[in-house]
Amino acid sequence: MIVRFFLGLMALSIGSIGLLYLCDPNLLLARYDLMAGSAGMDNMLRSAYGGLFLTCSLVFLLGVFSEARRRDALAFVAIFMTGAAIGRIASILAVGSPPSTIMPLLYFEIAATAIALVLYFRKTVAQN
Repeated sequence: MIVRFFLGLMALSIGSIGLLYLCDPNLLLARYDLMAGSAGMDNMLRSAYGGLFLTCSLVFLLGVFSEARRRDALAFVAIFMTGAAIGRIASILAVGSPPSTIMPLLYFEIAATAIALVLYFRKTVAQN
């Protein structure tokens, strides 16, 4: 039950971010005092944050509804969130700390990775 809840929460959070970026990239960017401003950047945001996030959430949902895919979904959450955290850390090292409104995203990514790994390595993953 815990694994399914976690995967559902991840699917909801990543899926809603993807859907919002797909519909209007500037909507979420404004929250962080950012603006895309060009058709090319809007296209990149809709693709990477919109389409990819939305389809990644479908992989997470597979783990909610398919016991056979639960471990795969947990592994994918860990991989996905680790990649996002690595990108943020690389950016911090390259150009310094981002605005304080962005740092909670890094903490979320690290926490989600840790939770996914703990759940992945539990012996009873299939029953949850």
